[in-house]
Amino acid sequence: MTENKVGDLIAGKRNDFGRLALEVFEYQYSRAAAYRRLCDKRGVRPDTVNNWQDIPPLPTEAFKGDIGLPAAPAPAHVFLSSGTSSGGQRPSQVQLGSLELYRLAALEWFGRMVLPDRPGPMSVLLLGPTAQTHPGSSLGHMFGWLAAAHGDGHAGRFFDDSGSLDLPATLSWLGQKADDGGQVLVLALSSALTALFGAMREREIHHRLGATSRVVDTGGRKGAAHVLSAKGILKAAWTHLHVPAYMNTNEYGMTEMASQFYDDALLARHQGRLRPRAKLGPPWTRTRVVDPTTLEPVADGEAGLLVHFDLANLETVSCLLSLDLGRKVGDGFELLGRADGAEARGCSDLMAAIEA
Repeated sequence: MTENKVGDLIAGKRNDFGRLALEVFEYQYSRAAAYRRLCDKRGVRPDTVNNWQDIPPLPTEAFKGDIGLPAAPAPAHVFLSSGTSSGGQRPSQVQLGSLELYRLAALEWFGRMVLPDRPGPMSVLLLGPTAQTHPGSSLGHMFGWLAAAHGDGHAGRFFDDSGSLDLPATLSWLGQKADDGGQVLVLALSSALTALFGAMREREIHHRLGATSRVVDTGGRKGAAHVLSAKGILKAAWTHLHVPAYMNTNEYGMTEMASQFYDDALLARHQGRLRPRAKLGPPWTRTRVVDPTTLEPVADGEAGLLVHFDLANLETVSCLLSLDLGRKVGDGFELLGRADGAEARGCSDLMAAIEA
C-alpha cells in the first residue's frame, strides 16, 4: 500500500522520493475532484508526468471550500485553521481518516531538528493548544504527541480551551523549575511567549533554566494585537530564561500540510557549523520558490511563493501552493511573510481553474 511506503520513507527505511511522489500524485488525482480539474486544465495527468517538479500545486486557499475528496472513514478527524493568517476569513478545513502519518512525521522531524543532541526527557512547558482543549487544532494534537514523547511526566499546561494563558501559574511553574535547575522544553505559540515575556519584564523576573533547555515557538497570534518578532523572541528568551538564541527554534507549518519545517540553528550548533538561519524540511518533503504570477521557479536568492510537496499529506493533496513568501537559503528557505492578493496572481488563476 502507498501509505506503508510513505511511512517507510518517513521512518528512513527507503529513499525514493521522486518515484513515490509520482505514485502519490496518481492516487490523489483519482480521489480529489477539484484537484483533478485543475490538473486536467493544465494538461497534466499521471500518464503524462515524469517528474515530481511538474506536478501542479493546489492552492491552500482551496481548502476553504470542498476539494472533492471522498468522505473520510468514521471517526474522522477534522482540523480547522485558526484564520489568523487569512485576515479572519473562512478557515481551511482538513478531514483525515487516520492521524498515523501526521504523528509519525511530526515526531520524526522534531526529534532530528529540535533534539539532535538527545538530551533525554525534559519538563515540558506547553503554552498552546492540546487535543483536549482544541480538538480541531492540528497543532494541538502535535503538541500533545511531542509532550508525551519527550516529557518527563511533569508538564506544565496553562492554556485553556478559550485560548487564555494562566500567567500566574506559568510564572510559578517556571520559577520552581529554575530553582531546581530543571531542563525545560518550551512549546509555545508566539503570542503566548509574547504575553509571558511581557509579564516577566514588568515584574523584572529573570530565570536561569538548565543548560539543555530550549524554546520552540510556532507562530500564531490567537487574537493578540502584538506579537514579538522572531528576533524579539530570541532576545527575550535569553534575557528572561537564559536560553541562548541557538537553542531557540521557530516552527513553520500549516493546517493543510502534515509536515513541519524548523529553523536549523540548533542542528547547526550540534553539528559544529555556522550558517545563516533557515527553515529546513524533512526528506519526505520538497520546497520550491516560484514566481507569484507565472508559478515558474525563480533564481536562487529571489523572493517568491513557496510550493511544498509533502508525501505525508497522502489523504488530501501533497503538492500545495501557499500564500507564504520566501527565498532559498542554503538547503532551506527564509520565510518573508504573506503575499497579498495582488502578489499572488498565479494562485488566483489556479483557483479560477478549480472553480470553473
